[in-house]
Amino acid sequence: MISPEDAREAIDPHPQGVLIRFEVAPGSSRLLVPSGYNPWRKALEAKLTERAERGRANHQLESAVAEIFGIPSHRVQVASGTKSSRKAVIVLGVGPEEAARRLAAGGLPAP
Repeated sequence: MISPEDAREAIDPHPQGVLIRFEVAPGSSRLLVPSGYNPWRKALEAKLTERAERGRANHQLESAVAEIFGIPSHRVQVASGTKSSRKAVIVLGVGPEEAARRLAAGGLPAP
C-alpha cells in the first residue's frame, strides 16, 4: 500500500485532469496497480499480467487505472512511454487530490 503523499509525488496536474507516472513490470504473475512507489523516479509501480506485445500491457494499465477511478476507459490513456517501462498516464476529469486519495486507497488488486 502506498501513502497519499507518495501517490501525490507521482501525479502532475494537467489542464484536462492529471498525469500519473508509472513504472510497469509486464508479464507478472498477478495484476497489481499500484504495486508500490519508486521514490527516486517519483513514480508508482504497477505489475501487469499482460506481456509488452502489441500494446497489450498499455491497454491493461489503462483499463486498471479506469477501474480504480470508476470511469470509462476512454478517459484514460498512456500519454508517453508506450514502448517503455516508464509511462505517463493521463486521466481526464480528475483532480490531483482525488487521484492521490484513490490510488492510496488500495488501488486494484488481483481478483
